[in-house]
Amino acid sequence: MAEHSGGFRFLFLADTQLGCYATFSGFTAEQVEQYAEMGMKVEPVPPVTGYEWDANRYREAVQIINATRPELVMIGGDLIDDPNVDDQIDEFLSITSHIDDGITVRWVPGNHDIANDFMAPTPESVRAYRDVFGPDHYSFRMSDTLFIALDTPVIDHPEHVPEEWEAQLGFLTDELAHAARSNLDHIIIVGHHPLFVARPDEPDTYWNLPLERRTVILELLHSAKVKIGFAGHWHRNAIATDGSFTQVTSGPVGYPLGDDPSGYRIVDVSQSDVRHEYLPLG
Repeated sequence: MAEHSGGFRFLFLADTQLGCYATFSGFTAEQVEQYAEMGMKVEPVPPVTGYEWDANRYREAVQIINATRPELVMIGGDLIDDPNVDDQIDEFLSITSHIDDGITVRWVPGNHDIANDFMAPTPESVRAYRDVFGPDHYSFRMSDTLFIALDTPVIDHPEHVPEEWEAQLGFLTDELAHAARSNLDHIIIVGHHPLFVARPDEPDTYWNLPLERRTVILELLHSAKVKIGFAGHWHRNAIATDGSFTQVTSGPVGYPLGDDPSGYRIVDVSQSDVRHEYLPLG
């Protein structure tokens, strides 16, 4: 990718997920095969505990951030593996604190950050996330680009927090309506779950957002002429389109579940374009 001129650069990191390697360690050959049948590539390694494997990769990413000096770092959720384990949270925040002060760092929640069962947020788990990490959905501008950060675990599983889904839908509707009246170069959507991985009408799976709510959100994005969104969750790379909207699903900083290595995505934003490239760690 050529060096950017004008505009700004940001790095998109997904699934730092401290503790994930230990969760997937110690599997039997039978378990490895079961995951392979679900399309997930799990390496057969001896059992380990803790989070050092994942933490070392995040530390390497932080070194790259400080050397690259982007204007912004967006971390796309699953910051940790288990929100019930305080030392994972402490270590994530400690490593993040080594990012140079002049670089803006923001994140969105993943299901492993905001749901105690790793799936469905509750009022208590949403409050706990906000107490530690701050707002779970929000917007901000950088230059003439609007970023809209979503709490996709709530969109995925709103059954315990229907009011949070309704509030977020209202927030997104208002933000996009306001953006339509503004002279913006781009609107960039960031969330943990991709809206879709391969096509906009694909069946509901663990890896995408349910079609019932996906359709509502896509209609809003198209009406506001949103062209691109970034997500993680899949622990692999994918790029898919719905008309003029491109959903970029980015591989993990931490544990991969496919052939793509641990890595990060570098994104150059100019007045006319948003260009991106996935680069491996190491």
